[in-house]
Amino acid sequence: MKAAEIIIKDFFKDDKFFIIPVYQRKYDWQKENCEQLLNDIENIILTNKTHFLGTFVYQKKANADDLTEYVIIDGQQRITSMILLAKVLMEKISDEGLKQDISEMFIKNISRKIKNQLKLKPTEYDLKIFDKLMKFDELHFDNAEKNSVMYQNYLFFRENISNSDEAEKIFNAISKLKVVGILLENENPQEIFESLNSTGRELKESDLVRNYLLMPLDYSEQEELYKTYWLQIERIFPTSNEVENFMVQYLITKRKSVDVNQNGRGSKLSIKNLYPQFKKYRENKNDDVEKFLSDFYRYARFYKHFIFDENTNFDSLDELDKKFYELIYLIGAKESPIILMYLYDKYEQKIFDKETFIKFVDAMISLSFRAKICRCKGIDSQFAGNVILRLDNADNLTEEIFWNEITFGKGNYAFPNDETFKESLIHSDIYSKLKNHCKYLLYSLERYSEHSKELPKYSDATIEHIMPQKLNTQWEKYLDEKNDLQTSQILLHTLGNLTLTNYNSKLSNSDFVAKKKEYADSNYFYTKQLKNYTDWTSRQILSRAKKLSNEALKIWILPEKYNGAVLNLFGACTLDSDFEVFTGKKPDKLFISEKEFPVSTWRNLFLELLKNFYSLDTENFKQAIQFGRNNIFSDDKTKLRDALQIDENFFAEGNRSAKELLKTLKIFVENFDSLNGTNFKDEIFFTLKN
Repeated sequence: MKAAEIIIKDFFKDDKFFIIPVYQRKYDWQKENCEQLLNDIENIILTNKTHFLGTFVYQKKANADDLTEYVIIDGQQRITSMILLAKVLMEKISDEGLKQDISEMFIKNISRKIKNQLKLKPTEYDLKIFDKLMKFDELHFDNAEKNSVMYQNYLFFRENISNSDEAEKIFNAISKLKVVGILLENENPQEIFESLNSTGRELKESDLVRNYLLMPLDYSEQEELYKTYWLQIERIFPTSNEVENFMVQYLITKRKSVDVNQNGRGSKLSIKNLYPQFKKYRENKNDDVEKFLSDFYRYARFYKHFIFDENTNFDSLDELDKKFYELIYLIGAKESPIILMYLYDKYEQKIFDKETFIKFVDAMISLSFRAKICRCKGIDSQFAGNVILRLDNADNLTEEIFWNEITFGKGNYAFPNDETFKESLIHSDIYSKLKNHCKYLLYSLERYSEHSKELPKYSDATIEHIMPQKLNTQWEKYLDEKNDLQTSQILLHTLGNLTLTNYNSKLSNSDFVAKKKEYADSNYFYTKQLKNYTDWTSRQILSRAKKLSNEALKIWILPEKYNGAVLNLFGACTLDSDFEVFTGKKPDKLFISEKEFPVSTWRNLFLELLKNFYSLDTENFKQAIQFGRNNIFSDDKTKLRDALQIDENFFAEGNRSAKELLKTLKIFVENFDSLNGTNFKDEIFFTLKN
């Protein structure tokens, strides 16, 4: 490695060819970065002092034109911005000789033998717009090009340099801009790049993964694999966040687990630790980069089927994609692609047909929607990894086997049974707490009703309260006469009092007789049926809710053989439960990340949970308990009234009420999660003895 301080003009001058490797991210300097560059140059003009611009890290290679190639490892944003600024200076300066000097220094190589006349070759993303900007004649730019970061920064420089005199001053001041050029010789560029990134340069995890895969390769191989695989992968995803979500879910699918070891501590795979965990995964694989990228791209093509937004045309989707849309977009099962990618791989291998695949997705839809209504976990990354592990150990992949594995969860991970689902549908406040799912529920009931042929579009559907949210005098008088004012208000936001219209009703506060006339003309079957009711009180609301909930059981199904084996979720409690209600009750089972522990007293539960976390990560455990170490935890059991032994030389106070023990656990687990970057609090629950 050679490092030297260089005037920036000297770094650019003479015939050189700067290459931005394909593994680098695209040009993305923001307006504030360009503004800072101009401010730094303005300061040079005012003070006549030099300014340090940063480091350029590069490798040198000779090409077929005998031109030295500078492969830029770090510094592409500043190099590209300097060339954009130089182009604007050329346009502003009136002196033709000075224009030529700027061109030869920053923009074009002089020798006519050189094929690469422009000094810079950006990434594939930026190549076309860069080449157009460097032309010397006016060119037409389309809207997409005008909205690009590169064009916007070029425009910024143009708008902020007013005339030829100012442009000349800026060009002269550039002579006092310095950089440190670091020439890599035998060093590993990936290690250098990671070291630079650790100092605070803002690279996304996906950038680091791409660099890790492509940087060690020869440039020609980098280009080929980038264009064949990585570029195609990035084109699938609308944003870099989507790329990273895919990468996390891809790793969980392949590893069949969300659990990772981060610096000797238990954690969960996420975007925050994606890069180091990706490297670990790759180090355990023996296949070459192309084979890996080929598989990566294959799974990205699967994932493309799971990306939806408000512009998605549902009617244009095929039958299977409509199921994905329902599961991921309408229900919001964001982690379900972990299982879906696994299934898509098997489907593409023709292990099962499309009809079977649809049945698998229907089971996931049923689990996810029941879980939303019953306020339990459903399909999160923890559950998804376990399902894949279980499916992979199965002898076959039939509908029966899939149902066996999708219903294995317990407690908050259980598949809500019919009784629980129905009770939640009838009595839950689904409008204010689950508004998006409320519309999906009502529309799905209509879609599977007797008369669904002329059903309006989902986007046109509007939820309406049959008994209004704000009662006018007429409604209050009516319900008071029925002796039902208070009871009916309890059911205001429940299923029985909700219906669909495809308009904003002008009669929302009208009496029920007037509203019935409006509903009679509805295109929604269950809305139209309201014309058959003579009254609208809590009795009718509950009656309608029971009828609709029975229909819901036919849509979001759970086969009978699994209904009896499910833990009643009303008996499952969490660390967010109301601890006051546990006085006089005893715990039965404790669940930590789906592991089951029998417990008989609150002291047992308290100790079992603490011992698990102590063995998981002792260092973070001891940091997490600092909130109450003086009177709850101690290395000396004689200082405690009722010492519970966590470890050979570490104890906890057990002589406390259920409320106090649970409150201690809640604070401890929240602290532990905060220190460790985990979410164990959401994975802990317990049941009570009958």
